[in-house]
Amino acid sequence: MTSQFFLKTSQDIELFQGYPTFDQINANSEQEVVPAEDGKKQSNIIASLLSPCGRFLAYSTKTNIKVFHGESLDKLLFAIDLKDVYDLQFSPAGNFINTWQRPSVDDPNDKNVNIWYLNQEYTQGVDPTPVFSYQYKSQNSWTLQFSKLDNYALRTVGKEIRIIKLDFQNVEFNFDKPFATLPQPTDSQPFSTYLISPAEHPTIATFIPEKSGKPAQLTIWPITEGKIIKKIATKSFFKADSCQLKWNPQGNAVLCLAITDFDAQNKSYYGENTLYLLSFQGVNGTLGGNSVRVSLTTGPVHDFTWSPTSRQFGVIAGYMPATISFFDLRGNVVHSLPQQSKNTMLFSPTGKYILIGGFGNLQGSVEILDRHNKFKSITKFEATNTSVCKWSPGGEFIMTATTSPRLRVDNGIKIWHISGSLVFNKEFKELLKVDWRFPCPFKLTNGSDYIVKDFEVKDDVLDEMNNTLDPKLTKNQLQIHSSAAGVVIKKKPSASSGGKVSGGYKPPHARRAAANGGQRVVPGYTPPATGAANKNKKAGGANTTTPPAKTNTVISPEEKKIRQLVKKLRSIESLKQRQINGETLELTQVQKISSEETVRKGLEALGWKDEDE
Repeated sequence: MTSQFFLKTSQDIELFQGYPTFDQINANSEQEVVPAEDGKKQSNIIASLLSPCGRFLAYSTKTNIKVFHGESLDKLLFAIDLKDVYDLQFSPAGNFINTWQRPSVDDPNDKNVNIWYLNQEYTQGVDPTPVFSYQYKSQNSWTLQFSKLDNYALRTVGKEIRIIKLDFQNVEFNFDKPFATLPQPTDSQPFSTYLISPAEHPTIATFIPEKSGKPAQLTIWPITEGKIIKKIATKSFFKADSCQLKWNPQGNAVLCLAITDFDAQNKSYYGENTLYLLSFQGVNGTLGGNSVRVSLTTGPVHDFTWSPTSRQFGVIAGYMPATISFFDLRGNVVHSLPQQSKNTMLFSPTGKYILIGGFGNLQGSVEILDRHNKFKSITKFEATNTSVCKWSPGGEFIMTATTSPRLRVDNGIKIWHISGSLVFNKEFKELLKVDWRFPCPFKLTNGSDYIVKDFEVKDDVLDEMNNTLDPKLTKNQLQIHSSAAGVVIKKKPSASSGGKVSGGYKPPHARRAAANGGQRVVPGYTPPATGAANKNKKAGGANTTTPPAKTNTVISPEEKKIRQLVKKLRSIESLKQRQINGETLELTQVQKISSEETVRKGLEALGWKDEDE
């Protein structure tokens, strides 16, 4: 399959095939809908999620949760009667789904978090049972942490982090007998943040905030059986009340963005930012570790991200226009871009392309860089009001979307090619969520489309997966979907306008300048004479040039009426084009279209003819 993507709207969940058809697939036929007061269908879906491995789609309603699988995600794996499930989380390899329910007021011992095992055959009609349950009242950080292949699970119990090793033949979450334990330090603050690495032999990064004159501490620990004492790498620093941790894909380096609650210089509402890098060599740091503070320009850190190759990372930092820099694993700058008003950086899944965008309160400008060609800019385009931006799994297309509740107007999705061409566009009354569906990188058992036989990713599986992903096309080879073709036509200048885009607002001084051949007109000021008059002036003669007499242009009532009707006619034509593109118009707009014949008759009576006909 080519890169599929799914959309969650206010009414249903839709799955679309990727380039070039962009056909909608019936994601599942058992979605629950409830009638609203106006008779229209409204979705009863509270939360929905695609698994990272692409095997499953899950959603919850007021009364149950359902998990689907299959090429079109239309096969029901199981349905569980579970009320008020407000959050769902898949484990990284997709073997487990975690559900969080609203805690019960009547039962103080209610276990509102359940974990369900998915990588097994389910018998229809038999309700599955959770493999582990516990209580967690807050909806923040409620889920367990799993390793990349789901063979380790982490949980804080008392004053220590307990790690268990999972056996898929006999799944058991026994935190009373953990494989390893990482005790909280006794002479400092407890761990406020910890994150397991995405490596096959994982490690753990922990953060202790600053308090009472003691510095904050960032540490990387190996996972060894028993009590963990040895440190792989550590870094102490001040100005750190909280942090954000990001591992590189190989799991041998971690970035820590240290954040203070207040800015001592009173330049930012969001405190001060400092970026630190910890890395190591060898399995579990057998060849030593390294720690360094990343040198950044003064100001906030807007975004920082790792390259899929794990050898570089990029940072956007500083006051706008921000500084964009790329660093190696030792924290040295390898390349910098000119200052730009950008706040988002995304590497493509292959690492070949880098997207630099300015979203949120910025104008939505996007630039694509070619990492394999010395960071050369290959295209630029505008994606205004973007709230979600994601690369396709094959790294050849980019999804930008405007979703609710971030913006409750102009909701829709756009798919762009790396050349900057818009290839697909779809608008919605209310769009809540969008995401790409990634293909499964594991080998499945014969006759099954979701049970994994081997969790070790083979080279031949990766090659087969890459060959079925996005096609590698040039701009001339692209097929533009009809939905995007209409948008492109709207933006192209018409021949009658002389190659200029009309319809935009121009201030009065700009309109006077255009009427005067591009020269700005200042009331009460007469520009100096040119031509022969200048020659006379150079020769010492008197300037006999007299300013032209002022002429007052009077518009007749008939001309005013024609202008009003022409303006109304152009508005009707614009509404008709929107109707052709599949937009839903309001009742007043439909009534306006029906008055076109009356408007044309009024213009003909005044002697006006349409030049475009």
